[in-house]
Amino acid sequence: MKLRAAFLIIFLTASAQAATIIPLEQYVNTLTNIKSLLDAKQTDAVRDAARQLAVVEVDSPNGRFAADSALLNAIATTGRADARLAATIDALRKAMPPAAAPAVDPKRLERLRAAETPDALRAGGEVAGVPMSQDERMETFAKKLTKVLRWIWKKIEQFYDWVMSWWPQQRIRKMSESFGGTPWLVAAVVILIVGVLAILALEIARRSRRRVAVEVVESDPIASRRDEDPLSRGANEWERYAAQLAAAGRIREAIRAWYHAVLVTLYGAGILHFRKGRTNWEYVSALAPDITWRGEFVELTRRFEQEWYGHDASGEDALDDCSGRARRILDAVHRSRGVAA
Repeated sequence: MKLRAAFLIIFLTASAQAATIIPLEQYVNTLTNIKSLLDAKQTDAVRDAARQLAVVEVDSPNGRFAADSALLNAIATTGRADARLAATIDALRKAMPPAAAPAVDPKRLERLRAAETPDALRAGGEVAGVPMSQDERMETFAKKLTKVLRWIWKKIEQFYDWVMSWWPQQRIRKMSESFGGTPWLVAAVVILIVGVLAILALEIARRSRRRVAVEVVESDPIASRRDEDPLSRGANEWERYAAQLAAAGRIREAIRAWYHAVLVTLYGAGILHFRKGRTNWEYVSALAPDITWRGEFVELTRRFEQEWYGHDASGEDALDDCSGRARRILDAVHRSRGVAA
């Protein structure tokens, strides 16, 4: 009997030592993530997270304690939660020590700043999509025509010199005297060529006047694979691109552009760290609990995913909601960094 009791004590001690121990901050962040998943109605993920968290122990400044298994098991069973979850999160946040400021990656910040700097325009060339006025077209045509006439005149002089080299000098002098110093054959060729060029110039001018000048309207922004990558543009570029998309009636894409502007700003501030394959809700969980605009980011993420993954088209009210939340987050981040919004 005593031997069985000893084995039981050893088994219970080993089980207690095998329990997973996590810090208080991780416990609070996981509870917050469960609440976000509940709000997003991701029932399966909620149940898995609650079951895993129910068996851990939490190491806090006030001592170690077991996770609230009653609350977590209820969530794992029903897939729902009552007001106790929010109250538990608030109480634990008050017990947490002040969070340290997140480390800023200076190299990534420098790359983001460089990406927002527009490239210098190359000298020369023409700007595609910008039409020339009537006067500019005529001026360009006149310059080209002048070059052509000079080239023709040079060739005529060369042809004249070649022809004259075969004729006797006395006959050349007689022909020159008959047409004011210029052989009549050469003068006739020059007149004929100039006449043909003049007719061509008049025909081109007539056709250009007949065409109605149509203002070239800038086409809608062209979608590309860059739109899927937040780091393909700087924050200011995403904001301008969102305005262009909204003007073109592409509301869902404009909402995504606003969300990317927020992500890029948070990357640059060191608040979030980019990792390929990370989901939006993982970014929400990575935010420190004491950030004042955290709730805005949660609502912005929820609305963006509803519009982007749940609808084929979005309305102006959705765009106004997302752009307003995005601007408030950007203003708060800029103020905290001492940068004018």
